[in-house]
Amino acid sequence: MSKRILYVIDSLKFGGAEMLLLGLLDAARERGCEAHVAYFTPGPLEARVAERGVGMTRLSKKGVRDPRALFRCMKLIRDWRPDVVHSHLIKSDLVGQTAARLTGVPRIITLHNTDPWREKKAKSLVYRVLTAGADACIGVSERVSEHVARTGGFRADGIQTIVNGIDLRHFDPARSEPLDLARYGVRADAKVVAVIGSLTPQKDHENFLRSAATLAQRVPETQFLVVGEGPLAPQIEAQARGLGLGPDKLILTGAIGEMRELLAALDVLVISSAWEGLPMVLLEGMAMQCAIASTAVGGIPDVLEDGLSGRLVPARDSEAMAQAVAALLADPGAASRLGAAARGTVAARFSAEVMRERIFALYDSKHRPRRGAHHQPGEPRLDSPN
Repeated sequence: MSKRILYVIDSLKFGGAEMLLLGLLDAARERGCEAHVAYFTPGPLEARVAERGVGMTRLSKKGVRDPRALFRCMKLIRDWRPDVVHSHLIKSDLVGQTAARLTGVPRIITLHNTDPWREKKAKSLVYRVLTAGADACIGVSERVSEHVARTGGFRADGIQTIVNGIDLRHFDPARSEPLDLARYGVRADAKVVAVIGSLTPQKDHENFLRSAATLAQRVPETQFLVVGEGPLAPQIEAQARGLGLGPDKLILTGAIGEMRELLAALDVLVISSAWEGLPMVLLEGMAMQCAIASTAVGGIPDVLEDGLSGRLVPARDSEAMAQAVAALLADPGAASRLGAAARGTVAARFSAEVMRERIFALYDSKHRPRRGAHHQPGEPRLDSPN
């Protein structure tokens, strides 16, 4: 009997967890399983989910503070009757796990980050209480699993590390045309350095901006891209102008869906994060043989080796980041060798197929036979919650 899997996720914007979800939807279809996605914040990935024939339910416009989100999630579970609920990211963990527990459905959590809020006793306690008794917890890297266990989120023996994986058939530099960046105002002769990710405190764009301001003096032909969307966009733009990075030097592009083509067009990919789990953009950049300069946070140092497959610098050290990027720009041959080694690392250790096989094996191990037939009416959808 095919399984029904309800995925609960914070948003359908571009992001690492969201792209991982798309891969799980593909894997579900290949295995003859049905899937449904419950979410809070809309975004461009709604169209990609719909293209896969997967139903969607928006839980709330107001986020986790809206008590109706929990009731909508419970109603969805009772109507659609999933065999397992799999939640991603904090809002969805709180609502999805609570709803699944109250309706008696097996539940799985994927832990994506070494979140600093887990160090705060009150917030950590609320999370522990609401997610207690999950049937399985997945850490996307050993560092994430260790962090959550140390801060009391879950017991160490209750967390299974399943590292993020990448599809090398898709992220293949030999089959990828570089994105035409002229549409964003990038000059044909520019050296392009980009940071890619949600415009949130985690990604520490101030660190990137300060390193960019230094690099703009040392390597004047460089242009910088901030790719992504999020609540800090106005603040980032103001900080950039305050550092003398005008629109001819630094460009906020918004979200870009053609990730493979974007990565193929870069001279250097920067990850400036203050904390991380195992970011998908890192694995995607490594698969695309990008020259990468990254902060050494979360699971990143377990994947990217300084001087062998990229450059690592301390978190919040913009001068060290500027030096690392400048070195990559100054020696394209060395940058190319690092990129080739990075792809080799991903090919050897970070297979999307292995990741998905392990996750679906976990679904099988937690499956409990359903009582009676599935509810038959059409897919529930709440497009306009109040």
